[in-house]
Amino acid sequence: MGEIGTGQPSPVIYRSTSGAGRLVRLVFSCLPVLAACDRPSPDYFPLEAGRYWRYVMSYQTMDGRYRGIYAVENLGGQSPAGEAVYIRKQLDGTKLFYRKQADGIMLLGREKIAVRETALSEENHTVFRHPLRVGTEWKETTFTRVLIKTGPPQKTEFHIVARVPVIMRVDSMTDTVDVPAGTFGDCMRITVSGDAFTNAGNYVGRTIVRVHEVNWYAPGVGLVKSVRRESTTSQALDKGEITLELEAYRL
Repeated sequence: MGEIGTGQPSPVIYRSTSGAGRLVRLVFSCLPVLAACDRPSPDYFPLEAGRYWRYVMSYQTMDGRYRGIYAVENLGGQSPAGEAVYIRKQLDGTKLFYRKQADGIMLLGREKIAVRETALSEENHTVFRHPLRVGTEWKETTFTRVLIKTGPPQKTEFHIVARVPVIMRVDSMTDTVDVPAGTFGDCMRITVSGDAFTNAGNYVGRTIVRVHEVNWYAPGVGLVKSVRRESTTSQALDKGEITLELEAYRL
């Protein structure tokens, strides 16, 4: 098991000799005596217990640009009704529940502790739809996150929370991505895009909300970069952006 953010390799990771500790790609091998073989399918969303990822987070609202840290850790699987449910915990303690299915990976729900109470919300959100290859797409919904602005009276925060239908599409399986954790090859790129007409209240009024997001997943590692842009047709609250870049990880 490799240490977080170091050049110590795990058994299936190969690192570049020209850049200290920079991850290039996972190599899947087969017996050399065979002219061809079935290569195992890479895991772009590892759920095994003990894995950990830390990201540098940058987000821009109409109030300015801010930086922070986002982290997630795998807690392992449970089988409450005979089928495995995998749990991830975010930096703020929120638990995310996933299930592997024949047709993909589902985010079933999230459990968040607020004011000493635990609230479980159902998501049923498709993370991946199989087969993972260029051209695969599926429909989902998302909620806006960074359409935020403070202003009078008394520094009131205005926040558009709109439900937006989106199309998620696999656009590439061969991207190379540079992030603080290193250089990752053969990344899968998934694009998320959609829009919705919504009434955002008296401050903004009726507007079209657009979401465009691009996520890159490295084989055997998972999400390495995400760029999400939200915009509206209202000048009062017209844009927001959030970026995640992998800084350190433990496999």
